[in-house]
Formats: sequence, structure tokens, C-alpha cells
Amino acid sequence: MASPKKTTARARQAAETRERIVAAAVRIFSDTTYDDVAVSDIAKAAGVAHGLLFHYFGSKRGIYLEAMRGAAEQLAAAFVFQADLPPVEQMRRAMASHLRYLADNPGLAERLVLGGRGADPAAWEVFEAARWRAVEATAELFGVDAARPAVRMAGRAAVSAMDEAAIFWLHNDQPYGIDEMVDWMVAMASAVMREATRLDPGMGIDDALSALGDQSTP
Repeated sequence: MASPKKTTARARQAAETRERIVAAAVRIFSDTTYDDVAVSDIAKAAGVAHGLLFHYFGSKRGIYLEAMRGAAEQLAAAFVFQADLPPVEQMRRAMASHLRYLADNPGLAERLVLGGRGADPAAWEVFEAARWRAVEATAELFGVDAARPAVRMAGRAAVSAMDEAAIFWLHNDQPYGIDEMVDWMVAMASAVMREATRLDPGMGIDDALSALGDQSTP
């Protein structure tokens, strides 16, 4: 019987190997379409035996879905709030961090994150869940009830607009600086939320709009 220390070391090594495979899969699927990726490509990039990928993930699609989860986790880590700052500054820094991540990983951004539903709805749902978490976290940051339909719809509209803007920004050699993009995105989100009060006057977003620098009312 293996000792607890040996078991723990083996489990740690297995976890590290699995993480290395996922990281390699994220990189490869970022730059290559699903159909053009061979499992052997991922194994070579990860420095592991071909059969080990099937041992951990079962199939090429299993590897792909796990890579999508890994990419979503990377995006979530890039869009994070810092609790010691005012809400609007937290939002601005999270947006700036998100844009820097997309700029540093354009293949991932364009092919996997911003490219639409594509051929695999299950993979897209991974990113859909991450987008909703971002909407809900932002609503909570500003003390807005994320369960209200108008808040959810407006939040989703703002996120979708930001994604489309990010595609344009990346495809056109980043014609504006990150600070300029953040200024514009904050103003756009503010306008979208302000106009949503036409649908739901009781949304209670006056304080949030004031914090974002939008003093106008519909």
C-alpha cells in the first residue's frame, strides 16, 4: 500500500500535468480551429504522452471543453474588483485589466471568447456563464438588484457592446489607448443603464449613475 506522502506527491504531480495539458490546449485552440487541431499537437505542446490526454479528458472534445473552462477562468482572473477602491475605480481597473488580457491574447479573444457561438454550444455556454457572472458582480458592486429583468437586459447589452468594440479594437491595431477605451466603455455602460430606467423606473440606479459620472435623467 502506498504511503500517504507518496499518494499526495502522485496526486500533486497528476494535477500539475493536467494543468499543463489544459494550458497547452488553450494556446493551441486559440490559434487553430477545432477541426484542425490534433490531439497529438496538444500532447507535444504539453510534453506528455498522447494517451495521457485521453486518460484525463476522455476525448478531443473533452479536452476542448476543459480548455474553454480554463480560458474562462483566465478571463475571470483578469476582470477582478479590488475591494479597497471606490466602486467606479474598481470597475475602471477591471475593464483595463480585461482589455490588456485581450490585447496580450488576441487569438484567444477573437476565436474563443468574442467569436460567437460557433459549432459547439456547450463551449459557448462556458463563456456565457462567465459573462453573466461579470454582469451580476458589477451590479452588486454598485448596489443594484441583478435579478431585475431590466438590469439583466441592460447589463447584457452593455457587455455585448463591449465585446463587439473589443473585436474592432483588436482587428484595427488598437487605434485607441486602453485608458481611452475604458473612458468610453464606462460612459457607454452608464448610458445603457440610464436608458433602462425607461423600462423599470424603480431600478434604483441613481447612486450608481452618479458614481459613474452620469448626472442626467431620462
